[in-house]
Amino acid sequence: MHKKDGGLKMTNVLPIRGLRFNHTAGLDFSKLISPPYDVITDEMQDEYYKKSPYNVIRLEYAKSFSGDNHHENKYMRAATVFKEWLNKGILLKEKKPAFYLYEQHFTSSQKKYIRKGLFCGVALSPFEEGQVVPHEETMSNPKADRLELLRHCEANFSPIFGLFKDKSKKLESYTEAIKKKQEPAIAFTADDGQQHMVWVITDLAVIEKIKTFFEDKSIFIADGHHRYETALQFYLEKKELEQSKERYGHALMALVNIYDEGLLTFPTHRLITQSEITGTELLEKLTRYFSIKELPRVKSRDELLSILDKFLTGATQEKMTFGLYTPEQKLFLLTLKELAEKEKPFPWLDTVVLQELVLSDIFSLGEAERQKESGLIYLRDEWEAKQFVDNKDARFAFFVNKPPLEEIINLSEKGIRMPQKSTYFYPKLATGLIMLKLGEV
Repeated sequence: MHKKDGGLKMTNVLPIRGLRFNHTAGLDFSKLISPPYDVITDEMQDEYYKKSPYNVIRLEYAKSFSGDNHHENKYMRAATVFKEWLNKGILLKEKKPAFYLYEQHFTSSQKKYIRKGLFCGVALSPFEEGQVVPHEETMSNPKADRLELLRHCEANFSPIFGLFKDKSKKLESYTEAIKKKQEPAIAFTADDGQQHMVWVITDLAVIEKIKTFFEDKSIFIADGHHRYETALQFYLEKKELEQSKERYGHALMALVNIYDEGLLTFPTHRLITQSEITGTELLEKLTRYFSIKELPRVKSRDELLSILDKFLTGATQEKMTFGLYTPEQKLFLLTLKELAEKEKPFPWLDTVVLQELVLSDIFSLGEAERQKESGLIYLRDEWEAKQFVDNKDARFAFFVNKPPLEEIINLSEKGIRMPQKSTYFYPKLATGLIMLKLGEV
């Protein structure tokens, strides 16, 4: 249980009357979904607009236009479209409160995976109370954008991605029984080849089991820190105005067991975009903390992945290693030297070590610069990072290790946050499968 001031604080996970696209309206579900807003480029936004007049992009991340103002803007357009879709029956509200079992079938490195999750409502509470726990720092700009959308629409169009610990897979025993009794309410293959399946759980006995299961569990935010903090801020605004505060006290989440075989995490690499330092000068500065070894030149994506996989030893190792790619098109292995105790960054993770010893110390990229992503780009794809440097869109690329999820979760429980973009959960959750009009719990 979560203890505070001598009392018990239980995690409140509730069934919701979710919104979903009307399956009887002849809609092609593969054309209706999108990724979360924070990975959508302008080009992707155009593509999703073209897929269907009912693609969820019009709600989640509507287009901006040059003449936008306080009376006409993307948030107001999203609210208008949302109202239209509800009135036309394009979006239907669940008749009874429900949990939603979600399976995402996908392929990574030629291997097939199934990631299992649960769409639900989770009670909002300050992080310090321990029911919902962040794992990394956030930036302010995305929060302002999400808050405006929430103020205009009063709905969650994309779920916050949450994690929980269930080593014995007790919850899965409940949900697997549902799959044996009923067909999925949603089942389709998306344009990217991923298969999405959703089962609606309205059985009262199962609902009570699920609610009870989560009472003593902490929820760790995997993706969606900005949306959670925004939802909490919006709730507190309404609470201060005493406007039916209970209605705004939950957020839509998709919860996944950290021991689920389909939960994949990848590193997010750091690229320096603005610096007068040459490759030679950087190597000289790095010798204070690192032993440096030049690696063979790579000519393909597979060669790069193979060599990084071979030499990057792990994010928590005493002799921690990083990759470095320079404007001279050279690849180096950086191996951390033994540090005096007072020099050791805390916590002992590669993203923290890189942030403190390199980004801050050598490139003067402190918290303010990282918040604005000034002089810094984050990329998951290693070959794309190399090409950024080759094309002079970045000066240097630092390759980090695969994030150690269980270690990060353990640190989160102690109130320790990682640098932003320390983890990349693959694949992203789909937006548009289940949505939530606030108050429908």
